[in-house]
Amino acid sequence: MIGHVYYLFEDKDVYLENLISYVNTGIKNSQNVLIIESMKNIPKVNEALNKHFNSEEQSNIRIVNNFDYYFASGDFNTKAMLDHFAKDVVLFNEKNNSIRTWANVEWASDDPDAENLKIYEAIIDDFVLNKNMVSVCAYSFNSITPTFNRILEQVHSYVMTDNSFAVSNRYKKT
Repeated sequence: MIGHVYYLFEDKDVYLENLISYVNTGIKNSQNVLIIESMKNIPKVNEALNKHFNSEEQSNIRIVNNFDYYFASGDFNTKAMLDHFAKDVVLFNEKNNSIRTWANVEWASDDPDAENLKIYEAIIDDFVLNKNMVSVCAYSFNSITPTFNRILEQVHSYVMTDNSFAVSNRYKKT
């Protein structure tokens, strides 16, 4: 599968199970897996990875702190986020030309800019398709407004929840 997945999660335990399943599929397909995760979740993710994958398999998994993407250059700075993403994908992918990514997307602002989010996700969508990748963008249900949900469904070819996976009916290639 190639594509850009919008994952709206509610249950943190199911989120972790889905992440491990996603990584497992990548490992079985000899892919590198880049995980962009919240600092508060990284210990749980590492614990789960250690439980499910041996050291050789883990050498194909890289975890980076999502702070570097979403906060370090100001809240949701599109250019900085894209620069980090492209650099990490290229650097991690030097030894293997197949990669999949999983990102826990967060922002600091109580009122993030919907247009910046749309621009960022549309550019990521192009990047993912051009690189023949699969990429999951995970958003907490508690942080998404109906407007954001609609936007995210428009710029992701697939929509996922804790219990479902479907083609996005709202997807519009920009």
